Amino acid sequence: MNLRSAYLASALVAATVIAVPASAQQADRVTLSAMGGHVMGNPLARHKLTEYMSYTCSHCAAFEKDSHAALTTDFVNKSRVSFEVRNLVLNPIDLSAAMLARCGGRTKFFGNHRALLLKQSTWLAKFQATPPEVMKTMNDGTVPQRLKKIVKAAGLDILMKARGFTTAQIDACLSNQTEQDKILAMTKYATDTLKLSGTPSFTLGDQPLADVHSWTALKPKLTALPQ
Repeated sequence: MNLRSAYLASALVAATVIAVPASAQQADRVTLSAMGGHVMGNPLARHKLTEYMSYTCSHCAAFEKDSHAALTTDFVNKSRVSFEVRNLVLNPIDLSAAMLARCGGRTKFFGNHRALLLKQSTWLAKFQATPPEVMKTMNDGTVPQRLKKIVKAAGLDILMKARGFTTAQIDACLSNQTEQDKILAMTKYATDTLKLSGTPSFTLGDQPLADVHSWTALKPKLTALPQ
């Protein structure tokens, strides 16, 4: 299904700096960037790390598992870097998950993001086991209707309900044109401007890091950054 046609350039707005109590960890601090990505940590950190990712990418799931503890503890909480997640959508299933990740606003994002990636193999396998007669109907209806079919087939509605979301909230997230536009705009920027071709890919200060697609490859780059 052709979802890129839904892209509309969204106006850029300055990232909002949210005050955090001194006792809180920087990793608990979440702001929105001008591009619409979610930024973990101090948005004024000297070094700005951005991941372009896909929810159907096994290497992205591996990065989340491998990097989470060290990235948050050794780099984000020490304000050595801020860490932004942006989408590079690869397919309609990916778009469905990306829409769900944004449910509940900025404070829910990283919890949704992590849950989707840690359970990736389960919900992808469920979707791939969809009977052929059901799969044939996936391209019928409006874009929100198609996304809802994908979510149900993959059991992503069950995952989100376990996180406290109702059916009505899930449906509203999948129908949110503003959020869809942001996701597709990030994808367009990644592919057209940055010329990224795989996920996960990373930038530092909006400059792509060549041949860096894993925590093993990224960690030395972060460690070498000037304080």
